[in-house]
Amino acid sequence: MDKNYHIVGTAGHIDHGKSALIRTLTGIDPDRLQEEQERGITIDIGFAHLELDGGTRVGFIDVPGHERFIKNMLAGVGGIDSVLLVVAADESIMPQTREHLAICELLSINSGIVAITKCDLVDDEIADLVELEVRDLLAGSELANVPIVRTSVETRDGLDELKDQLAGILGSFSSRPQDGLARMPVDRVFTVHGFGTVVTGTLLSGRINIGDKLELLPRGTAVTVRGLQVYGETVESAVAGQRTAVNLQGLDTNAVERGDLLVTPNALSATYMIDARLHMLSDHSLEQLQRVRFHHGATEILCRVAILESEEVGAGSSELVQLRLETPYACAPGDQFVVRRYSPMLTIGGGTVLDNLPSKHRPGDSTTIELLRRLEGGTLKDRVALLTAASGSRGAEEVHLQHRTFSNSTHLRSVANSLADAECLAIAQETPLIVLDSEVVNTLEETIIEAVRRQHAEHPLMPGLSKSAVAATLPRHLPEVILDALLDRLITAQRLGGGSNTLALPEHNVTLSEPQEHIRTTLLTTYEEGGWSPPSIDNAWEQLRVTQDDGEEVFQLLLRQGELVRLREDLIFSAARLDALVHEVRTRYAPGVVFGVADFKSWTGLSRKHAIPLLEYLDQRRVTRRQGDQRVRI
Repeated sequence: MDKNYHIVGTAGHIDHGKSALIRTLTGIDPDRLQEEQERGITIDIGFAHLELDGGTRVGFIDVPGHERFIKNMLAGVGGIDSVLLVVAADESIMPQTREHLAICELLSINSGIVAITKCDLVDDEIADLVELEVRDLLAGSELANVPIVRTSVETRDGLDELKDQLAGILGSFSSRPQDGLARMPVDRVFTVHGFGTVVTGTLLSGRINIGDKLELLPRGTAVTVRGLQVYGETVESAVAGQRTAVNLQGLDTNAVERGDLLVTPNALSATYMIDARLHMLSDHSLEQLQRVRFHHGATEILCRVAILESEEVGAGSSELVQLRLETPYACAPGDQFVVRRYSPMLTIGGGTVLDNLPSKHRPGDSTTIELLRRLEGGTLKDRVALLTAASGSRGAEEVHLQHRTFSNSTHLRSVANSLADAECLAIAQETPLIVLDSEVVNTLEETIIEAVRRQHAEHPLMPGLSKSAVAATLPRHLPEVILDALLDRLITAQRLGGGSNTLALPEHNVTLSEPQEHIRTTLLTTYEEGGWSPPSIDNAWEQLRVTQDDGEEVFQLLLRQGELVRLREDLIFSAARLDALVHEVRTRYAPGVVFGVADFKSWTGLSRKHAIPLLEYLDQRRVTRRQGDQRVRI
């Protein structure tokens, strides 16, 4: 595991010697199909490997050069680090040389080597001319300054130089991230007798261990890793940058196919829509909702292109688009892809995934266009901040962010904490992570404060606003965990006070007006004088000559403050009277003494209608304890 692992893909026209060059370099024949060996042409992608000086282990993906097999070529070059562009000295540049080079540019493959093959068939003057033509072809591209090596598999000339150049280029590369989420596009599926289904691919990120639980997308099938091989050797663990064969436990070969994706569980979601920046080649344009072939990883999917900024993507230009796929697929932001015409099948452009899980957009939607422009080229921190802002008051949950950033929980939480420290967002919940944009937080908090302030103005005798009443003033979809987080923030900042059920401004005090103070005093007097036969509240209003509307708030205040006590719906006593009763019972009966309802009625003069509720009240106050039909003084 101390080696660097990288992938090199071949490119070039049919019969220019790509497979022969790989076979001679590695001793491994990449043409694995019987038909390929019988016909002498590469039909599907093939594989070989080589260890270079300096410890770099390179996996080669050999691709077909015939125009009929461009689909297979695209299945091979999606995960490569560097390209080995092969040009035959006896034919020079041919149509698939140009198309393969265009595909490499569309996939942002900016590292490589050119091997001029079959140099034993031409003289030096012809080889010089071919090299000049190759330099002219590469001029202005990302591969303009790559090394060009003249080779011959017959004489083995140039092979050592080619290996040295590969070792120099790949040795300068950093290893692919091995601590992130695992992702491997499946490019082969087969059965091994006694072991079952095996899938192969290039492990793009993370690592896979024997026994790991993984997910197969787009179906969402849960799978278990039974065995692993890397370059033909059985291993316990495979890491990013390696060609990997994975034996999947209990999975039928019919349940997986080329183009599927093997990933860490819950790392990505399959989607029918992808937002992207699409670049057209200089001799091709694209119309609104035109049907094309989308190539990514090892898959080809038909889709329509919704152009978001205009009605056409002109030749050689680029536009923001939404790809509307005909079958679901999973990719990650930043991934490169290629598009080809539906018919005739020509490569016409490619681009970069900006949002891998969008909703459906209307062309010309300025909000969407602005979001995509800001996502373009943004860092992970930028993406988290933008996606959080776009989620509004719903907040962005951990799974949502993970699927749309392809980042693990540890990394996401680190980024979220950094953004929270910078006051760009607020963390509503640590595990699982839920974050809210700071501007949204400010708006919601001000809405809450204003609702409480309005309650105080309209109902000055009420202690405040209940949590449920606060929630009713906010967006209906607001999760309760976010409401709780907002209230905690406001209480911690001392912008709100009150108990867990009632929220009030810190400066709020209950102040009675003169008429209200009169109602309060009269109500208390009425119930104190009512003794053990108090009036109903409706009778009290009649005695006071006050309507319920005028007196209800004062009455509720007395109940909240405990000056009146409601034992049953229409049975209300003065708190002072009840306190006197408690004192009398404790004086009359020593602890442990048992007495009955009749005894209690005889000395209080109460009817059974009032005696039973008062005995239950004494039980609640822990003055007495019920024992059958009697009470025991505690």
